[in-house]
Amino acid sequence: MSRGCTTTGEVVLAAIGTHLPQDRISNLTTAAELGVDEGLLTDKIGVMTRAVKKPGQRTSDLCCHAYADLQARIPLEPEAIQLLCVVTQNPDMPIPHTAALLHERLGLSAGCMTFDLSQGCAGYTHGLAVATALADRFALDHILLFTCDPYTAIVDPHDRNTALIFGDGATASYLTRGAPGYRLGDADFGTAPATSSVLRYTTRHLEMDGRAVFLNAAREAPASIRRLLDRNHLDLIDIDLFLIHPGSRRIVDVLRKELGVDQDRLPFEIAEYGNTVSSSIPLMLAERLHQNPPQTILLTGFGVGFCWGTCLMHHIDQDRDQS
Repeated sequence: MSRGCTTTGEVVLAAIGTHLPQDRISNLTTAAELGVDEGLLTDKIGVMTRAVKKPGQRTSDLCCHAYADLQARIPLEPEAIQLLCVVTQNPDMPIPHTAALLHERLGLSAGCMTFDLSQGCAGYTHGLAVATALADRFALDHILLFTCDPYTAIVDPHDRNTALIFGDGATASYLTRGAPGYRLGDADFGTAPATSSVLRYTTRHLEMDGRAVFLNAAREAPASIRRLLDRNHLDLIDIDLFLIHPGSRRIVDVLRKELGVDQDRLPFEIAEYGNTVSSSIPLMLAERLHQNPPQTILLTGFGVGFCWGTCLMHHIDQDRDQS
């Protein structure tokens, strides 16, 4: 791993590339086949169509599409990348790690550190914290953080608990110094004891205790947010935007009510593509990052484990030309 800053300034999240497969499956059709009421689909689940990868596509394939979108937004020099992390619970294969496969496909240098992070719907917040900490400790300038969890490959299409929720997608986040972007100010993480069974994949299909996931999310997410705000002497009104993992419309509605936040500050935006697991938060953040970014935001993920993570992010206007 190459060390030594060549650019001054703090490490920030500077750009996000995204990819959603073009293929879609209508949940109205699937719901009818499963005997699920349309009202439940619309009001509680909130996903009307799901983005689905093509047969044979793997996690690294979707990540490469997200990287191409990132390159279109902010041209990168592959040889400059010093760290590549892939947040996924759906690797291409058990060995080697998907980050190593991406390293090869993207033509990165020998001095680039690679690893995967197995941490589902809370994965992006964990990934941001790990990447920022490593960059600060080892003086890294250029980092790629990927997310991709194509759950449609492991969901039982006949399971009413999971078949109507998940979609496929990928993101590629670029962290660097001396550029405008979001700086991680503080974070809160945790794992609820004795909850590892709420989401698991042991044999052929994903198994989810939807009620347990909901109850844990409704309890732990607001508590995590309030701990982080209290520690930083902030109130809910001080946050311009809450990007909370949209597990379903119902959980987002409950969290809005619990926090006293309206839909403009706490959006639900997955109706046309589904719950993309580790990619849900960066998919919502991408366009906001590139156009009129809010000053202070909170990112909150929760899920498998049962784990959660909340990141307090501040937008700063660094200028490379002044470094």
